[in-house]
Amino acid sequence: MVENEPHSILIIGPTTSDKNVDLSTAVYDTVEILHQLGYKISVIVEDPTSLLSSGKFFDRIVVERVTGEHVLNFINEYHPDAVLPTVGDRNALGIVSSLNGKIGNVKILGSNYMASLATFKRELFIKKLTENKLPVINFISSDDEKEIYSFIRSIGFPIIARRRYSNRHSSGWTNINNLFELDNFMAIGDVDDTRIEIERSIRGFSEYSFTVVRDMFDNTALIGTIEDIEPIGIHHLDSNLISPAISLNDSKLQRMRSASLKLARAFDIVGICTVHFAYNHKTNEYFITEFIPRLSEETKFLEYATSYPIATSVVELALGYHLDKLQLDGGRVFNGASEPFVDHITSRFPQWGTDKQEYLGPSKTSNSSIVVNGFSVEEVFNKGALNDKLNNNSKRHDILEKLDDDELFEKIIHPTNWMLDVLLEALRRKFEMPVLSEITGITMPYLSVLNNIRKTFEVIDNDEVTKDNVERLVEMGIKNIGQSKVLLDTDDIVTKSVVKSKRSISVSNRNYNNQNFFVTSGIDSDLELNDKNKIIVRSPIITSKTDILVRQFVLTQLIKSIDQNGLEAVVIGREPWTAPLSMREKVIEIDDPYMEMKELGLIPEDSIFKIIDFSRHLSDVDDNSNVFQISSKKLKDIAISTSISIRAMVVTDGNNYLVPSLIYREDQDKHSFEVSSYNNFLSIEDRSALSELIERELENQNDVNVFNFEFSKSNGHWIVTRLYQGMTNDIIRHELASSVHVIDTLVKLILGNKIDDNKTLQEVFQNCDDRYLLTIDDKKYNLLAYDDMKEQLNKLKKED
Repeated sequence: MVENEPHSILIIGPTTSDKNVDLSTAVYDTVEILHQLGYKISVIVEDPTSLLSSGKFFDRIVVERVTGEHVLNFINEYHPDAVLPTVGDRNALGIVSSLNGKIGNVKILGSNYMASLATFKRELFIKKLTENKLPVINFISSDDEKEIYSFIRSIGFPIIARRRYSNRHSSGWTNINNLFELDNFMAIGDVDDTRIEIERSIRGFSEYSFTVVRDMFDNTALIGTIEDIEPIGIHHLDSNLISPAISLNDSKLQRMRSASLKLARAFDIVGICTVHFAYNHKTNEYFITEFIPRLSEETKFLEYATSYPIATSVVELALGYHLDKLQLDGGRVFNGASEPFVDHITSRFPQWGTDKQEYLGPSKTSNSSIVVNGFSVEEVFNKGALNDKLNNNSKRHDILEKLDDDELFEKIIHPTNWMLDVLLEALRRKFEMPVLSEITGITMPYLSVLNNIRKTFEVIDNDEVTKDNVERLVEMGIKNIGQSKVLLDTDDIVTKSVVKSKRSISVSNRNYNNQNFFVTSGIDSDLELNDKNKIIVRSPIITSKTDILVRQFVLTQLIKSIDQNGLEAVVIGREPWTAPLSMREKVIEIDDPYMEMKELGLIPEDSIFKIIDFSRHLSDVDDNSNVFQISSKKLKDIAISTSISIRAMVVTDGNNYLVPSLIYREDQDKHSFEVSSYNNFLSIEDRSALSELIERELENQNDVNVFNFEFSKSNGHWIVTRLYQGMTNDIIRHELASSVHVIDTLVKLILGNKIDDNKTLQEVFQNCDDRYLLTIDDKKYNLLAYDDMKEQLNKLKKED
C-alpha cells in the first residue's frame, strides 16, 4: 500500500441503461485487485447483474438508482475514504462534477471535478484547451438565435449541432450542410432550459483516438492508438476501427501523442484518458474533439488489442502507485511505463440487426460489433467487414452492381454501413482513388487495401489462382477458395489456417502469460498445450449487448468451475471474450472467425473431455455425444393470460434433479414485481405441485442438462407454460440469487458426479441465501434481507 492512501472505497457503478459488458468486466478486474490489496470496497449499482458475480469482493453492495443524491447519502452514512468513478459510465462523471464542495475530505480517485465537468461543459473544455495552447474547434453554446446565426456566418458551413438540456443530457449531433438544413433544425420545437450547441464540422478529416495512462507523479505512457477508417462526422462506434493507427507516420503520431499527454496533465488526470483527434492530412491541421477520462468501450478494445491490463493499472494509479511499479495480481510487479509494442492488427467492425443499408452520421445506430485480428489490413477486412458469412457481402455486391454510376456516386457521398462494399464496386468501375479519398475522407492506404482486395476477387472469379499468387491471396485472409485445386491439393503451410499468439506485451512484462490466440494463415502455429484434459467452450458468432453480458457471465462461471475441477478451458469464438484479468492466464482463448479449429487438428482429440457449445448459429458436425449444447432451445410454449408466474432453473443428472433457484413474478395492472431466490418463500403445497410437474416433463430426459421452466398459476393451479432446454437470459439472476451455483453444479455433473437419490422436497428446493433481489417494473432493483423481503412481499401482495 502507498502512503496516505484510502482504506475504504466507494465505486460508482454503471447505470442500467448502459448494458455495457466492457464496463462490467472492468468492474470485475478493478474490485478483484482492490480486494487482493486489502481495501474495503462498496458499490452503488442499479442492476447487480452487471457485476458479473464479483459480489464476493465487495464489503457492501447498494442497489438503487445511480444518482448524485444517492452517492451523497451513502457518503454521509458510511464515510468512505474515497470515491472511484472511472469504472462507471458517463453518468458517474456527471455525479462527480456535482459533488464539488459537498463531500469534505473524501477523495475523488482518477477523474477530478474539473475533468468530469469538462466532459459535459463544452465551454469549459474549449477554454481549458485554449489556455494550454492545445488545438481546439470553433464552438458556441447559446439560447440566443441571433448569436447562433452570427457565429455560423463567421465559420461557414458545414457544421454540426445538438441540443443540450438542463439535466446534462443532449440530443445526438446532427450534420448541417446549408442554411435550409439549419432552419429545419432550429424550427424543431424548443424545450425549456435548452441550449443549442454548434461546432465547426470537420467531416472529411481522419479520426484517431490516443489512450494514455498517467500517475500522480506525472509519469505517462501511451497504451495504444485507434483509427477510424471512415472519416470524422460518422459516430466513432459506427466506424470500422483499426488498432494501431497505421496511416500515421512518426511525425504525426508524435504530435498527437504529445498533445494527449499535455491534455492529461492540464486536467490532472491520474489514471486513464482517451483523447479523440481530427486530422487533415492535406494541411496537417488537427483538433482535439473530445476526451474521456474513464474506462470505456474503447479502452476494453485496446486492452484486448495490446494485452495491457488497463482496468487493473488504472485503479492502482488512482491509488498513488508509480506507473513503473504496478501490481498485476496484488504481488507481481508490472512495469506499466513500458509502452506495448504490437505485432499484429486488431479491428472492430460494427454490426446492425438488419440487412438493409443504414445511413451513418454523428449519432450511433449500430447495436453490436465483432473484433478480429490479422497481420494485414486485407486480412482483417476479409475476416470482418467483408466476410460474407457475417455480412451477406455477395448480396450487397449483386445489389450495387445493378446501380448506374450516378446512383453509386450518391452512395459514396452519403455514407452507409455498406461503405466498404460501395468503394469496392467503385474501384471495380475504375473510379480514381484520389477522387474517392477526397469525397469520402478515407485515406489512401485503406483505398489501396480495398483495391488489392478487388484485384484478388478478380483473380478468384477468373479462376486465375496459381502457385505464383496463392501466397499473396492467403496473406489477405483468403483460404480454401471455392474448389481451387491449387489450394486444395497443396500441403504448403501458407495455404493452411494456423493459430498464432498475439505478441503484444512489452519486454518488461514478458512473464505475463496472456494465452490469447487468433486463427490466421501462412505462419507456423505456436499454440502450446499442457497435458491436462480440456473442455472446449464454443461461444456465439455475434450477439446483442444483452446477450453479450449473459455470455460473459456464463463464460466467467464456466472457466472458474473448469479450473477448480482440475481441467483446462479452451474458449473458441468468432469474437474475442474480454475476460477478467485473473482468468486470462487460466484459459486459452482463440478468436476464430471461420470456426476452423476442428479442421486444424491442433488440439488432440484424446485430450478433449467435453465440448460445451452455446454458438447456436452453427450447424454442429461433431459427435453429438461429446457436445453439450448450453444455449436455450424452446421445448414448450403455451399462451395463457395470468398474473402470477414462477421461473425455475432445474439441473438434472438424468435421474435426479435440483431446483436451486426460483424467480417469482406478479403483474398488477400496469406494474409488476419479481423476487429472485423465491425458494425460501415457497409453501410446501406449491413445492409439491411444482415438483410433480417437473418430474412429468423430465420423465424421458436421461442425460445431464439444465432446464428453464415457467409455471403460471391459473384458477388456483400451477401449469407449465414455457420450457427451455439450456441457459436462458435468466441465468445471471438465478446465479446471483442462488447459493447453489447452477453452472458449477452443471460442470460437476458433466464430469460424472451424481445428485443423491431420495432427496426430500426441502433438499431439492434448498437455497441458503440471506439476500434477495427485488425487481420493480423490470427496472428498479433492490437487495433485501429475509425479514425485509418477507415484509415487502406481504405489502406488495396486499396491494394486489
